Amino acid sequence: MNIRKFAIAFAACAAISAYAQDDEVTSFEDFDEPVVESSATNGDANGNASDARDNAAVSGAASTSASSEDVTKLDLLSVETESEAEQATIAKKVETVSTIDAAELQNTSKSVSKAINSASGVKVRKSGGMGSEGKINIRGMEGKNIKVLVNGVPVETQGNLGIDDIPIDQIADIEVYKGYIPARFATDGAGGAINIVTKKRPANSIDASYSFSSFNTHKASVSASHLIDSVAGAANLEIGVSGYFNHSDNDYEFTSPYMKSSTGKDTSVVRDHDHYTSYNVQAFANLTNAWFDKISLGASFGAFDKEIQGIEYRIKETTSEGYNFGASLGFDKKNFFAKNLNFGDYFSFGFAKNKIIDTSRVHCRNWFSCDVAKKNVGELTSMGLPKLRTVEIYDFNNLLNLDYQYVKDQFVYLNTLLRYHKENPEDDLGSEKMGFNTAGLPGEMFSVTTGISLENRFWNSRIQNLAGFKFHYLNAKISNMPTSLLIEPAVESNDYTDFSYDENLMFKIAKPLSVKASYQHAVRLPSPEELFGDGLRVSAAINLKPEEADNFNFGISVDLQELPLVTRLRFDGDVFYSYYKNRIHYMSSSQMSIPYFNMNPIRSWGYEGDVKLDVNEWILLGTNWTFQDLRNIKYNARQGIPKDAIVPNIPRFFMNYLAEFHIGDLFSKEDFLKVWWSANYTDEYFYGWKISSRQSRKIESSFTQDIGVEYSIWDNKLGWSFEVDNLADSESFDKFGESKPGRSFATKIRYSFR
Repeated sequence: MNIRKFAIAFAACAAISAYAQDDEVTSFEDFDEPVVESSATNGDANGNASDARDNAAVSGAASTSASSEDVTKLDLLSVETESEAEQATIAKKVETVSTIDAAELQNTSKSVSKAINSASGVKVRKSGGMGSEGKINIRGMEGKNIKVLVNGVPVETQGNLGIDDIPIDQIADIEVYKGYIPARFATDGAGGAINIVTKKRPANSIDASYSFSSFNTHKASVSASHLIDSVAGAANLEIGVSGYFNHSDNDYEFTSPYMKSSTGKDTSVVRDHDHYTSYNVQAFANLTNAWFDKISLGASFGAFDKEIQGIEYRIKETTSEGYNFGASLGFDKKNFFAKNLNFGDYFSFGFAKNKIIDTSRVHCRNWFSCDVAKKNVGELTSMGLPKLRTVEIYDFNNLLNLDYQYVKDQFVYLNTLLRYHKENPEDDLGSEKMGFNTAGLPGEMFSVTTGISLENRFWNSRIQNLAGFKFHYLNAKISNMPTSLLIEPAVESNDYTDFSYDENLMFKIAKPLSVKASYQHAVRLPSPEELFGDGLRVSAAINLKPEEADNFNFGISVDLQELPLVTRLRFDGDVFYSYYKNRIHYMSSSQMSIPYFNMNPIRSWGYEGDVKLDVNEWILLGTNWTFQDLRNIKYNARQGIPKDAIVPNIPRFFMNYLAEFHIGDLFSKEDFLKVWWSANYTDEYFYGWKISSRQSRKIESSFTQDIGVEYSIWDNKLGWSFEVDNLADSESFDKFGESKPGRSFATKIRYSFR
């Protein structure tokens, strides 16, 4: 393949033209303070095995593990206790995980999805700009198969929070778990997880940023904290606030096959009904050095407003809006009634109220032809059913973390997440018109997931083993609404009980070489949307079975330093295989509301690689690639899918590239300049099941390039950046029928006082 030849030539030319340097400087932090050398991208497999667990690794291109001191609180999102952070620091050395150092991105305008989209094995596909739906694909599995967590707790338990709403400058690390979800997270999931680890702000500090970009996009964030010493004896009180504001018109031009010109070609139009606004305000108070090492109290309020953009036909007035608030209480204690026993417990409550307003009398048959209806109203359904749907959502969560070192280098971890979730949808307007409840089914869920992990380290930590076991319980109740408002609803209930387990082994063969192998039998329980429906296009499915997956992975990591021609060369490679059973699937229909259902088994296999080359102290080059092949195992009579058919609408091969120049003390002491170029190639793939090579519904291959410059002064207290995304203005698609934005510009300024 031409693109692979290009990648090989790219690396070879860079190595030949380079010259060796004695010191490696790849990030601003390298000028700031001495650091401990970190591993390559795939976790900490190449780190010094005898390092203390509280050492933090900082290296510009290398991914890093954060210490327990660096990964704690972001107000309501601060759900990772000190004990869980310490568990993660040790366990990531053996797990199948890549860590993105978000501190390297804090002066840029990048979003979380943009950051993780550059990792091998990961593809984020969005249906539009800011505020649009985004599907994270890890090794072929996506959507609800991938758990998104903030400090170890699922985002789905935190109101209307979306991953791109979290400012990148309030994040310490982004952990990408591939085909594996650690038992310490105490959550279900079959395909992998994204864990966002937020920063702990220094005491008595203020951090503020503002960015402006194309399509009238604005992002602002601020955080501040203050420490009060000795409020009661030796106890200290830390208080703080943070918040963000996001807005975008999202009015970029897109091309769609649903809109044809007079000659039959696809036409382009402007997204004229896609404005999005969100904001969030949070406050926290931490009492430290009392009997508990830390008592944390948090509260938050947030809201969003979004216009609904039409794709196949024009939508002119329908909108959605919502708000949420929450409260949290956490406790941390080391040596909890016993030496080496660490305790953490976190409780949170959340309430959200979301609304869809679809009461317009405007009906558009396509993008250009619209009229005003006399009777039927509503733009989202072909039957003209009006919607003024409101959903109240209640969430109660309790996360318990315990870890205990019973002998030297032998640890046991216990983690339990209890969750109660309730939804109450109403639609008085639609119900009055139809004579029965059209909002969807009220329902509630209670779930318990308990994880137990055993970690063993041998031979001066050159061999590491981590075994985990999780118990899953879910009880779901749905009030099945009748076709008349005069009849009492019937309550249907279902119980799910299942187990998952995993085994991870790491062997450090020599200082620059280590290998990993892992297996996990994973379980994903049905989500509230899959069980309850949404009152619009998804009907209830109380009898869904949990998804099951058997995931295998073998990986190798090489870290070569002080080479003849280059400073450092790192390589991480993985081969993976998965067997999925009872995959939960939805087949959309424009004519009626249908439920999710369980599919026949599918299998996947693939490989991925990641190379980073520190040419000298100023130049970093990198590339990664992913191939994944998912196929249907049995003939599916329901959909007419043949055996061994390629699973559609999932990218099969993609690559990322990076070239970066950085230098410190350029114009003045403690300044830092970085200039970078990055690119992504995605091979073509089929939108529908590949029955014939003549199929026209393909998502074409794409090659996009981004460039940027970043400059900071005063020990990174003041930073500025300018970026151009999709430099060549290339047409690219994440979804069939929806082209992504073309060339766009962004600039950001950030100030930090401490």
